[in-house]
Amino acid sequence: MRTKTAALGLVLSAGLVAGCSGGGADAEAKAPGGAGTASATGTATGSASASAAPKEPVFQDKPVPGLAEKPAWSLSSEEAGNCVTKASEKETANGDVCTVGDAVILTRFSGTEGKEVLTARLLDARTGQERAKFELPDPDVEGSTYNPTRAVVQVGEWTDGSPAVLVRKLIETPADGLKKATTKAELTMYAPSGEKLGSSSFEGEDHMSTPLRNGHLVESGSSGTTFTPIGGGAPVETELSVDLKNAVGPGFGYSSEQDISFQPYAEWLTGKDVRTGAKLWNTKTLAPPAALAGKITKDKATSARLMPHQGDKGLLEWALYGDSEVVMTLIDLKSGRRLVEGPAVDVTVTLDDDGSAIAPDGRTAVTQYGGGAVAWNTETGKELWRQAEDEVSIRPDALPGNGVLYAYLDGNGAALGADDKKLLASKIENMPTFTTDGSHAVVRTTDGLFVFATQPV
Repeated sequence: MRTKTAALGLVLSAGLVAGCSGGGADAEAKAPGGAGTASATGTATGSASASAAPKEPVFQDKPVPGLAEKPAWSLSSEEAGNCVTKASEKETANGDVCTVGDAVILTRFSGTEGKEVLTARLLDARTGQERAKFELPDPDVEGSTYNPTRAVVQVGEWTDGSPAVLVRKLIETPADGLKKATTKAELTMYAPSGEKLGSSSFEGEDHMSTPLRNGHLVESGSSGTTFTPIGGGAPVETELSVDLKNAVGPGFGYSSEQDISFQPYAEWLTGKDVRTGAKLWNTKTLAPPAALAGKITKDKATSARLMPHQGDKGLLEWALYGDSEVVMTLIDLKSGRRLVEGPAVDVTVTLDDDGSAIAPDGRTAVTQYGGGAVAWNTETGKELWRQAEDEVSIRPDALPGNGVLYAYLDGNGAALGADDKKLLASKIENMPTFTTDGSHAVVRTTDGLFVFATQPV
């Protein structure tokens, strides 16, 4: 008997039936007529319509500010199946990623014992129409225990930083005559449109869980890091050991390294190119923010911390050495050049409370880097609002550009005015997740999956 376990976000569930509609809650759901489907190898095939689609589920939660009154389309829990995990995270069981670019990504297992098939579907976020379908048969190995790494679907980025789907498939060939049994991992990436971007095969099953960043598998150790491209090309090796959680920027990205000084007391920060390990800039030679410049003495200089923003821009947090108040700045990651000086914030809370939300156009940011949340304009540096001392903790979650900040207030879902912090709704039971451009939101409830167009507030 083969046992099944949930791993890497692939929770076993019944039935992902093609069905969606933009009608009312009691309307018959229409089967999405796809622009074609793709097999596990990326080959496009014809898309068939479902013949007796069930009725749409009813959205029973309270209306969510910034989302249309009615869903554009929906699927029952049985139809929807499950969302996926992030390709950059090596070990996770939280399949909470439901969107990739302008598409919705869903998975399910079906079939009988010994002949299971993992099916992943890309659906247009606006219409629910099926763009592509990937069917990944689970090899029937007599007497074996189900191995959750046989087929994995995740969301990552292609080499240009654009959103992409990563399909990992384990191919096992049994021994035959004089030939030994073989195992290889086939990794293929697809655009949100369903277009195949690139594919690579590797001996063994190690790369069924290797983290992926921007179209490259990332293997980091004490002696350095190897970046292996999907789709062909020579691996890139660097002597720099890379922590993916601390790498920022597009492509291979940029990292930072502290250099503690005691004359004067300071924690200089060095920015490095991850690919080459080359030093690009150091805060010792960068001009500090104007708010701190007059406070530096011959005995006490600055400390700094680097966080992600968008593209080749990063957030560099400055402080006087040992102080809890920091000044936010936006910099060019390659040169360290300051683009704008933002507000000051106290960071007395532990770093585990870090959080940020960036608008799709990059012009507005709400940051909570170790302290109270602060909203500011990253073009002018102007502060929009900040969390007051007598207010509950505001942890930013999403800023889709519709005038709403979706956040957690002491762990409870809420919607706030993005520009003024006005409380629009609290205790949102099921928080939305958004497409890359912020135009659509996915809300999952016990009744099903609902996709809404966003609207300004």
